[in-house]
Amino acid sequence: MATRGWESVAQIGRDRRATKTPQKYRNVRVTIDGQTFASKREATYWQGLKAREHNGEIRNLRRQVPFALNAPTGDLGVSVEVSQYLADFVYEDADGLHVVDAKGHATSMFALKAKWLWLQNGIAIEEV
Repeated sequence: MATRGWESVAQIGRDRRATKTPQKYRNVRVTIDGQTFASKREATYWQGLKAREHNGEIRNLRRQVPFALNAPTGDLGVSVEVSQYLADFVYEDADGLHVVDAKGHATSMFALKAKWLWLQNGIAIEEV
């Protein structure tokens, strides 16, 4: 069996794993205090929010909070969960609930889910 330059079939898999492709949007994963963040921007913003929570400016700070995105069925008042929006950060302050997403590049899927969440629950997503 010809392997076209590879020493063995096992070598093909090793070569494929050895080449590392960059992330789609060039983000770099960061780990801080045992928590992994999708980007440096997200990690930096989290540190700022933790400081604000420590100072008492905000409360109930959470990461990776899921929000159900529902669609109505044929029955009145009945809806079905179709998708989810996963918020990077959620916290409360004197102005109310804040849902924050650290974005370097806003995708069309993000725009769709943000609009859906606004129409369904009246929650506006703040982009940083």
